[in-house]
Amino acid sequence: MAGLLAGGPDDILDELNLTAPKTWDELYTVLKAMKARYPNVYPFSDRWSKPNPAGNLLNILAVSYGLQGAGWNFQHTSWDATAKKFVYTGATEQYKQMLQYLNKLVSEKLLDPESFTQADDQARQKLANSKSFVISANAQAVVNDYRPDLAKTNPKAKIVKIPLPIGPAGEVNPANRLENGVMISSKARDSKNFVAMMQFIDWLWYSDAGQEFAKWGVEGKTFVRDASGKPTLAPDVNVIGLHPNAPKHLQKDFGFYNGVFAYGGKPELVQGFFSPEEQEFQKVMNARTPVVVPPPHPLNDEEREQASLWETPLRDHVYQATLQFALGQRDFAQWDAYVTELKGKNMDSYLDLVNKAYERYQKDHR
Repeated sequence: MAGLLAGGPDDILDELNLTAPKTWDELYTVLKAMKARYPNVYPFSDRWSKPNPAGNLLNILAVSYGLQGAGWNFQHTSWDATAKKFVYTGATEQYKQMLQYLNKLVSEKLLDPESFTQADDQARQKLANSKSFVISANAQAVVNDYRPDLAKTNPKAKIVKIPLPIGPAGEVNPANRLENGVMISSKARDSKNFVAMMQFIDWLWYSDAGQEFAKWGVEGKTFVRDASGKPTLAPDVNVIGLHPNAPKHLQKDFGFYNGVFAYGGKPELVQGFFSPEEQEFQKVMNARTPVVVPPPHPLNDEEREQASLWETPLRDHVYQATLQFALGQRDFAQWDAYVTELKGKNMDSYLDLVNKAYERYQKDHR
């Protein structure tokens, strides 16, 4: 789960007598304090801006504002539970407020404008060289990227992964049960091995034994069990920094813990490789309300083809305007004009298509 990481020289939160921010407003206050102490630094310089501008930052902000997703998880529509209909994400008041927040950070030099387009290595170098103090993070990035980077330049620096800041939508957990799954081609039915294939898929992805195998590997070779029967990584095997000096790697040398096969499962399996720090992070996030899953609205083949023709120009225009508004290249007085531009790119027709599909599904499944 991607969140934010805050830290800096020895450590800036302690230095400024600050606590980790719990809301986006508190993050703004923390960034202001960092800027006051280090005026020549952008306190927040982010990564994961490819292939979409500010990919992770926009996505976690969008969820905090009650939207379905933005950035690298841009969703054309978000569900309006009050109106009982889908609205166009990039044209909503929530999206506007999100961009106004980002624009405030950029205009006050709290957020590096290069965050929207820079390569990951640039963002990492800035953090490692104390040119920034806040960056997007997940469990792997903390262990594999940031701490090794800082160990080379500032061994005394401390960093902490903070839970997703709370926004107007309240304490939400962006993870949902529809994050991943298995799709099987209809051609599989014609295979002479169809039954065996389905049995294998059922075992590997859905049985306790199969999920354990995909994640942990072979008992006695890549993992051992403690007295209670709980799997633990073999001492000569490393993954995500658990045994940093081990000669073998669970993924690189054995091929296990591959995200294509080892995903989901019981909490104890999912969190088996989490450090105590990450488990505490997960505990906080799992206590929050899961993000609302939008109701089904399947399109038929003809509708899907038409929607695809509309989606690309709509998405491209949202990305372009997102950068312009966030970076101050376009005034928010032009927001209505921007929405009109989306209408000119068939936004209303697209919404009509989606909402009719929703209504049809509701009618067919009463």
